[in-house]
Parts: sequence; structure tokens; C-alpha cells
Amino acid sequence: MAWGLGGASLTWALLAWMTGAEQPQELSSSSGFGVCRKTLNLSRLEVLPGGGWDNLRNLDMGRVINLGYSQCKTTEDGSYLIPDEIFTIPRKQSNLDINSEIIESWKDYQSITSASINLELSLFSSINGKFSSDFHRTKTHQVRDKAVTTRVQVRNLVYTAKIDPEAALDKAFKKQLLTIASHLENNQTQMADFLAEVLVLNYGTHTITSVDAGATLVQEDQIKATFLKDSWATRSAVTASAGVAFHSIINAGTKESLDVSSGFTKQYLDNRTNSRVESIGGAPFYPGITLKTWQERIQNQLVALDSLGLPLYYFIRPSALLELPVAPVRRLARRVELAIRRYYTFNTTPGCTDPSSPNFNFHANTDDGSCKGTMANFTFGGVFQECVVLGGPDTGALCRALEQRNPLTGAFSCPTAYTPVLLGVQEREEGHSHLECHNKCTLGIFCHRECQDVFWLSRVQFRAYWCAASGPVALNSGYLFGGLFSTHGANPITRAPSCPSGFFPLKLFGELRVCVSQDYEAGAKYAVPFGGFFSCQAGNPLAGQQRGTAEDHRRYRARGYRELGTGNSPAPASPEHSTVLSVGEGYQQEMEGTVP
Repeated sequence: MAWGLGGASLTWALLAWMTGAEQPQELSSSSGFGVCRKTLNLSRLEVLPGGGWDNLRNLDMGRVINLGYSQCKTTEDGSYLIPDEIFTIPRKQSNLDINSEIIESWKDYQSITSASINLELSLFSSINGKFSSDFHRTKTHQVRDKAVTTRVQVRNLVYTAKIDPEAALDKAFKKQLLTIASHLENNQTQMADFLAEVLVLNYGTHTITSVDAGATLVQEDQIKATFLKDSWATRSAVTASAGVAFHSIINAGTKESLDVSSGFTKQYLDNRTNSRVESIGGAPFYPGITLKTWQERIQNQLVALDSLGLPLYYFIRPSALLELPVAPVRRLARRVELAIRRYYTFNTTPGCTDPSSPNFNFHANTDDGSCKGTMANFTFGGVFQECVVLGGPDTGALCRALEQRNPLTGAFSCPTAYTPVLLGVQEREEGHSHLECHNKCTLGIFCHRECQDVFWLSRVQFRAYWCAASGPVALNSGYLFGGLFSTHGANPITRAPSCPSGFFPLKLFGELRVCVSQDYEAGAKYAVPFGGFFSCQAGNPLAGQQRGTAEDHRRYRARGYRELGTGNSPAPASPEHSTVLSVGEGYQQEMEGTVP
């Protein structure tokens, strides 16, 4: 099975249809709640630990820990009903925490509501939260606008809710674990791995063990980086101006009636490229809302402000699965752990993360030291497509429509130091019919004209190749790679069936187009790191494979393409479907079809 924010059973590629939302969130959590509510006339606390959590995308997933209300427990202040498995710590001070900060790089961005769990170190913490909408929005603004981020927030913490570490597992979650364990006991490891990845798809990578409940009012501004770098623009002045901008849209009720007309604040506002104000919990934000009004409505509008958690497999232990012996439980936990690690691995994109470097890769979420060095050498030497006639009339026109010369050579060949790699062989048929008429005579004198439709079949065969570097290549050789598209599929870079600016398309197979460019300067910002094309016939030479196998095919399909400007989510695909092309490492574009 393969994953990708993409193996036997499931391919991940980071689409928003994620089925976690389909998990029943209140399976047994409502047990006894109706009786308790009727008896005590209280609402239940909705911000609770015990749920699954996707630590790449900062999303709540399916319920992991069972929650019941048989004891009619309440918070210490008697305001809310809480489950039997939960205890709360009241934050009685309930004073406002107001702070301003500057985030100079998107790499240092921390989630407003998930900072603590994103720092959990059991897995690859460097990409925690890197697929969240907040992170993606900030990264896009900073890179596109050459901006830095200022954040001003007001936080009001009311409760901390914690889970009993020995609480029972949710029934639906436990049922899925027992199913996986059954397959493992029957040596059906392929199916067990498939179901383990489905489990992660539905329940995430972690389980929430503690959650802070409250509300926050946040403003995030994007300001031009040059403004911060000006010698007179000190950090304290910038954060103060951010605070002024924040207080100008709310009535803070504090002594400092801040002056938005001051010279420096005007400069701040003039250099602001984007501003976002959001109320997370409490009353919905509207211009002119007062902090007093907002705070008064917090009690009935609590949300999670921060959380702690442990990896999902931590809760797969013998005491929680008494139906199984100790050894199978440990084996089960290990399978789930490996599934989570695969999820992380296939959504880790190494590359240059420095926007000032010519080698910068927007899609990269882990720096691999490639920011230094030239981008003049590339391992993609273009594509070409040959066509031969198999029979029938008008085959010349059919072949001309399918042939593609390699612009680097002007012929059906690869440049020096590049080797042609066969991607596939296909045949194309085209039927032709025309009306044929002739005179038919009897005894040579009684003639009449007869016409009939005549059908002809033209058949051609075409072979598609791409050019892989067979060794060191010369400077300023090879192509930048700008993605793929077809009449049925958009190029993820442009979100349309087109090439990025400065790129042009080359034909491949029938309707597929490969975008290439030799404009190394202007085209670099749209280029995708090229890791090779994969086919079942030749594998991927850039990955050291001489010939593809089914396992290779699954592995390369796992390389999820990180689409510029989108949120990146895993999406499953049936293993029965083969692909025309798979591009390793930095890029994968999957086209439906069959590789011979």
C-alpha cells in the first residue's frame, strides 16, 4: 500500500474527501447523556479529548476512546456535564492573554490551536502541521508576496480537559483493530497492511489526551519583508503597529486608545499585503465588536485552543484488547505504527526551502541542502514519439498527428549523454468510408450508375520514449519539467489543461502533454523537481531500476504530488488501476489508462 499528503492495496496522493469525517463521532458518547441532562439540566462540554487527530493536517478524526455518561459527572464549577472518562482542570483566572509576534519565515509558523501536539516528537515532527490550511495560507502569502507575518491574539482559557489513560477503546475503533488482528493471525499481511492504512485514514496519526478549552480572537497580517528590514523599522515598533491595527477594529476597552494616524502605523498599514481576523470560539467576529462582548459569550462557545496527544498505536495495548493474547496485540500495534510512518514518509518532500535560492522548491517541506548550487543541469532530456504504419489508407496523416520529435535534437532521438527509455507501445485505428460509384451495363447498352459505401481501416503503431541522463550531463542541457496535463486532467501547477508561463507542451501517447522549458531563470519558479517517469516495462532508471515490477509500480505511485496552491490530502485509489505514467520523488501525475 502506498501513500502520498500515496503496496498492495491503497494509494495516497495529500484530496479533501478524507473519510475521517464519515466516522461516527458519537458512537457511545451519548450513553446516559439524556438521563443526566434531564436530571441536572446541563449542557455537556463539547471540547473533549479521546478523538483521533491527523497531525499533518491538524484535523479532528474519528473517536478512539469510548465516552459515557453513566456517572453524570460535571466540571468542578458545575457548568457542564463531562464523560466518565474525562476530568477537567478549571482555569479560574480567566483573564485575557494579549500578545503580538512576528513570524519571519513560514518554516517557523505554529498553529494557533495545535501548537503543542505539532511538537510531539514520536514521529517526523518536522512536517507536523505542514498540510494544514493555516500553514499553507501563510506559506503562500509569504512566498508569493515576499512578506512576513505578524500575529496579534487575545486568548481566554477556561478549562483543560484530560482523558483517563486507562479508558476503554471506542467500539467501532476496537472492531477495526480486531479485524486487522484477525488478518495478521491468518498470515494475510497484505490485507492487514491495507486495513491499517484505512485505519489511519479514518482515525489519523494521534489520539488527543488533553485539550485546552476556551476562545481566541486573532489577527494575522502579511507585511512586506522589506518594511521589516528597514533600519528604522524595529521589531518592537512593528509589533506595536500590529497591535494598533488590531485594536482599531475592536473596542479593546483599555486605556490606550491607540492612534492609527501615527506615522509609523500608517507605514505599517501601507506595507500590509493581506490581513485576516478570525474569532475561534466566543462570539463571531464583526467590525466594532468589543472585547467585553466577545468575552461574555465565550462560556457557551468553547473550542479547542491547544491539545496534547500520543501516536495512535500507543493505545493499542493488551489492557485495551483483552480479547487477544499479548503477542498479537503487540504485532497489531506495530502494523499500525508502520502504517503511520509510511503516511509520514510519503508526505515528506525533500528540497530547497529557502525562497531566496534559485533552487527553491515551493512543494518541499524538508530541507535537503539543495539550496546551494546551480540549476543548469537537469536529468530530463525531453520526450519523443515514433509512429509506424501497420496498414490501410491515409495512415500518413494519422502518424503525423501522433509523432513527436524531441526539440532538443530535432529528431526522434535523445541528446548526447541521455538514453531513450520506452514508456509504452500503443496502436491507433481510424476508420474511413467513402462513396464509390461506377456504371453497370447490360449488353453494353443498358447502363445505370451504382454507388456503395466502402469502409477502410487505417492502423498505426506508436512508441513513446523519454530521455533519461545516462551519466553526467553538460551545463545548460536538459529541460525544466512543468507538469503534465490532458484533455481529461488539469496540470496541478496551473489547475488547467495548460502549461505554466514559459513552458511549452510536448505530445505523449494520445492526449497527454508534457510541459518543458529551457528558460532556466524565468521558468524555475514553476518547475517541479523531476524524479523520472515510471513504466512497468522499464521501471525508472533515475531510481536505479532496470525493469518495473508490480511492487515498483505501487511504490512510485506513492510519491504524492504536492500541488502549488492547494491543501494536499491523501486519496486512495484501487490497486487494480495501472497508470500511464508515474513520476518519482518530487512529482507524480497519474493518468488513467493501461500500461502494456
